[in-house]
Amino acid sequence: MFDRNVATLGPAMAELVECNRLLAGGDPSPALRLRRGIAYGTAHDHRTALAELTVAVTGDLPEEDLAAAHCRRAVLYCRLGEHAAAEIAATQSLVFRLTAAAYTARAMPRCLGGDLQGAWADTERALLLDSAFTSAHAVRGRIFLALGRPAEALADFDVSTFAESYDGDARVDRAECLLVLGQAALAVAACDEVILTGPAGFFGLGGPSATAEPHRVHLLRARANLALGDPLAALADCFLAAALSPDSPEVYEVRAEVYQVTDASDSSEDATADLAKAAELRVA
Repeated sequence: MFDRNVATLGPAMAELVECNRLLAGGDPSPALRLRRGIAYGTAHDHRTALAELTVAVTGDLPEEDLAAAHCRRAVLYCRLGEHAAAEIAATQSLVFRLTAAAYTARAMPRCLGGDLQGAWADTERALLLDSAFTSAHAVRGRIFLALGRPAEALADFDVSTFAESYDGDARVDRAECLLVLGQAALAVAACDEVILTGPAGFFGLGGPSATAEPHRVHLLRARANLALGDPLAALADCFLAAALSPDSPEVYEVRAEVYQVTDASDSSEDATADLAKAAELRVA
């Protein structure tokens, strides 16, 4: 009966059931806690996954497993918006093994924390170890985008539109590159694809990160449609963005920009109201 019930579960939940059975049976081993941590991460329970992995790394594990566990901890910390802790965990992983995954896991929090040069150096180290490691290309793409080098960013995003160790959806960043490069129609098409298929996963862990911006793809498509001379389509996306993230000042700033080019009689008043709302949110 037990085996039959487990077979009806998804792989992650089936693994959790098995791990919990072994733990209840008296197996306290670090290897089991590592398995539980991976399973909880796959089930999108990032806090519990992190707790399990933190227990696992204090035990007697092979160096390869220690490196992998610390790397996963780094990714989880980054998912939770704890960038300093993510950088420390990735560095701990590198103590045990110099891997492209660990360098990339350290590059992402460095990038998000504003250390673009340090992040870039880590992606270069990762790509020296594994030139085909897609996550490193994705993170380096974001760094190039932040540095105002959209053509180089686009080249990296074209290598990977789904990536591990990446706090975000590389497809959205690719769409932004296209818009910055003046390819508005292609940017709209790229946004359409993201909206149609939903957000990309993250290191096999799934779920939104603490820093996720679900409205961003709609604002990108709004700006692209505005560049194409279609303010009504742009306005529709602005309202969708506002529904997803009503506390984002950027939503109201972009919508105000759209209102300013529409012909409706009350557009000027709507733009003024949105700018006031954006200013209020930025102060808060």
